[in-house]
Amino acid sequence: MTTSTSVSMTTSTFVSFVTLLLLLLQLPCVASEGDDFFESYRQLSLDEIVGEMQSLATRYPQFVTYDTSQNRYELPTTCPLSQEDQNTGCYNHFLIISDPITYSHKSGQIALQQRPDVFLSGALHGNERVGPVALMNVAKLLVESASCQAKLTVDGIDYCAALKKYLDKETVSWLARLVTTRRIVIVPNPNSSGYYLNQRFENYINPNGQSTNGFDPNRDFPYNAKDSSQCMKSITARTINELFLDNLFQMSMSYHGGIELIGFSWGAIGVPSNRVSPDDVAQRILTDKISLYAGELYSSGELNTSPNGRFYETGVIKDILYGVNGSFEDYAYTGSWENQLQVEQCTPSTYDGYPAEKTQYDDATLRTFNILVEISKTKDPPSSELGTNVDLFNAPFAYDNNANNGYAAKHIRTALMAIDMVEPYVEIIKFQKKTFNSEIRPLKKLRKIDADFKKRRWQKRRKLVKTRPKLNRKVKWSVGGSINVDETYLIYGNYNDFPDSFGSVNQLNQSDINAAIEIATSTATTDNQQLLYITEIQSGGTRWTDPTSSEVPQFSTFVDLTPFKKGDELAVYALAKVDQNWKNTPTNGKVWPENSKIQSHIVQQRTDANYVSSKDNIGRTVQGRLDWISAPLTISIKSF
Repeated sequence: MTTSTSVSMTTSTFVSFVTLLLLLLQLPCVASEGDDFFESYRQLSLDEIVGEMQSLATRYPQFVTYDTSQNRYELPTTCPLSQEDQNTGCYNHFLIISDPITYSHKSGQIALQQRPDVFLSGALHGNERVGPVALMNVAKLLVESASCQAKLTVDGIDYCAALKKYLDKETVSWLARLVTTRRIVIVPNPNSSGYYLNQRFENYINPNGQSTNGFDPNRDFPYNAKDSSQCMKSITARTINELFLDNLFQMSMSYHGGIELIGFSWGAIGVPSNRVSPDDVAQRILTDKISLYAGELYSSGELNTSPNGRFYETGVIKDILYGVNGSFEDYAYTGSWENQLQVEQCTPSTYDGYPAEKTQYDDATLRTFNILVEISKTKDPPSSELGTNVDLFNAPFAYDNNANNGYAAKHIRTALMAIDMVEPYVEIIKFQKKTFNSEIRPLKKLRKIDADFKKRRWQKRRKLVKTRPKLNRKVKWSVGGSINVDETYLIYGNYNDFPDSFGSVNQLNQSDINAAIEIATSTATTDNQQLLYITEIQSGGTRWTDPTSSEVPQFSTFVDLTPFKKGDELAVYALAKVDQNWKNTPTNGKVWPENSKIQSHIVQQRTDANYVSSKDNIGRTVQGRLDWISAPLTISIKSF
């Protein structure tokens, strides 16, 4: 395996040459309308997409790695070896977006290991053209927001000023947080060959030099494949397989076109009719909210009989679309646990074969929520229907005949929602009248102040207030990465009275949280002094409870500081338990395989404190928990 690079591609000087020609290209079309920063999304060629991918890696090397599966995983190209036949469609391109600094301190190693991975696929079928446009703009928004929050200067351009002409500071902060707390793999054109030629299939030229009908990549995965020779024939499928082997994806979005719907497993022909997956309840809840965040498709509900009426229809793929053999969606969801329809090993003969062991999966790799999005009734709608950045994040995303709320705009939002939903988080946002910036800042190490970790204070005390020991000091907080907040509350007291695990950059094990709760709810100590305090439990929503609302729900309560004295330094943590209804399985007897329990990482991660799933070879772990904890607010008590 060769070493990956952030910009250049050792396997194709042609692609690098194309990139040099395109570095000045602005993606998408940018024009000024008065004082506004206006972007109108448009259809893109593969050369333009690859040029922009490499340009992002050049301009934002702190966050972006560009590579190809030929370079990183030594896969063959889809073209003959003669140099004159090489083009961008011969190679399979991808981006990795993450923040290498945030968890780089030794106190953040657990958080680094547990940072969730997200996969975004733009066009398994090369003639379905909107997904790549949306995903390239997702990449651009993410890295520009992270650079803005990190106060980077890029090419002498003030990207903060440009972003904040159409995004509020809260949105920029949110997007930057996604870069810092997730690892995002974006493959705008997994089927590069097909996209380059504007055809559905991956182009294939056999060893005799004859062009064939090629391969449908979304029929080329091991789950419910016809036989072992009929999977992993395409470089498209192998590219995705290598990326899944090299990561631990909990959430995935796969964008298509030709109809308008959002679907989830099951999609395999071999699954009995009218059966649902064990994760069906959670999948339905999530896709219904994704549909709402995409925005209205129609001016009335007459054209769509789904519960959402004017929005994308959602449901089981076999029910609202059709069943297939060898789909990507079922492969990613089931390959690590369901073996009735799984081909034991793929043994294709194309491109000189593919190692059979590459399709023998461990218990962790393939338990991904993989959502199928069919974007539009036409596979390549005109640029005039792709929308703009006007009111991109300003709900309610009403129908406007695709003028602004067009197909690309809709799925910039759905991809970002998927990235956010992969993991819950809690953040204290206000004390009395003082509003705090996020403690998560790109390219800033999260760590305890002192090297030996004896003082458990958050780096630079970003959330620090000084106040007198009074009654009724108001604290506000919010919850993200989830839909329903089952329980949330504050726990507070002197730093030194919390268990040693508190105040780190990592989420805590449930036993640590339970220990603090026991201290707070136990009787007073022998000197009649209560050590920790808990506020009343609340329940409520998040920004995803109603994605069509412009309001982001917040929680608030009062803390009583009268038990404390001058010189005390208090820690205040917000905790939340979320989405507990996701662990429910359908009770109508329609689950397949029969008697199956919840299987996906994303559900067990938030509903089962004992769940652990690891890939030691890549240093990734999914750790289940019930309570998610914020970084602390520090309150320094001063005299009256």
